[in-house]
Amino acid sequence: MLLLFMMPLSSARASSIDANAGTGGANFMKIGAGNARALALGRAYVALAEGADALVWNPAGLAAASQRELQVGILDWVQDFRGEYLGYVHPTGGRAVLGGNFGYFSLKGFDARDSNGVPLVSSQVEVRNFFATLSIARSFLYEKLFFGLSAKNIHEDYSGPVTDVIVGDVGLIYKPREHFSIGASWQNLGDKEKVAQTVRWGLAWQAGDFLQVSMEMAKDSDNRSRLGLGAELLFPEELVQVGQAAFRVGYYDADSQGINQESALLKRLRLDRTAGVSFGAGVFTHQAFGYGIGVDYSMSPMGALGVAHQFMLKFKF
Repeated sequence: MLLLFMMPLSSARASSIDANAGTGGANFMKIGAGNARALALGRAYVALAEGADALVWNPAGLAAASQRELQVGILDWVQDFRGEYLGYVHPTGGRAVLGGNFGYFSLKGFDARDSNGVPLVSSQVEVRNFFATLSIARSFLYEKLFFGLSAKNIHEDYSGPVTDVIVGDVGLIYKPREHFSIGASWQNLGDKEKVAQTVRWGLAWQAGDFLQVSMEMAKDSDNRSRLGLGAELLFPEELVQVGQAAFRVGYYDADSQGINQESALLKRLRLDRTAGVSFGAGVFTHQAFGYGIGVDYSMSPMGALGVAHQFMLKFKF
């Protein structure tokens, strides 16, 4: 029961999905906190990763950053699970880029029970988890090939059991053509019993000036492979005037989470049974007091569990 809220991609049929289902720890790392754009695009982001957004998906994308970036975010997940995020990217002046991030997650007043519904403790518990990352990335072949490495410390605290583990990420992005990219990343390399490992690969293609599409296959060490598809409708700054704007929609091969009985809006939109379709939007401007400022938002309906929201604010300077 204690881990249910941290398993965004789980279902009651988990044991029939994969023989290793539920064997990995730190399930909160699967959420995608720190990247609203990726969640809005159905998690199809490994080939699109760039700048501060790349820290949680594919460290190779850091090498695309030409300016310093500071990113802050708020995650409002299901079952009252919340998170705060901070990321920073710093180009060195050459082709190397450094980055780091920190994410903190909490759930207060959680009533922990065993499989029979009996309380495990005499009072409600507080869950406090976090991760911290240091990354480096570099471009090669006249910025056609990008390579990145990360080291992460992941901490889990359930008001009793406490786990700390250090793992690593490796990422690649190859751009054989100007508007086409191939990406792959290997995340959480280390003790896969404490942290589930994830392998991603995907493609991205910009079809003209106004549309970008992407796909990704992801495989967690404790679950089956899952497909993500995303589309991003782009509006240039000269058209919108206030800044560059993007509207996003995605599909992710998530398991059914039942029917949402609480949201009348989701029912009207016929999304009350949905656990895989996602939406989002973003705006970025270079004209805010001489700095670049961007805002990204994602919404992910998750059936009976509720709706997950993520809001990100980015500064370039």
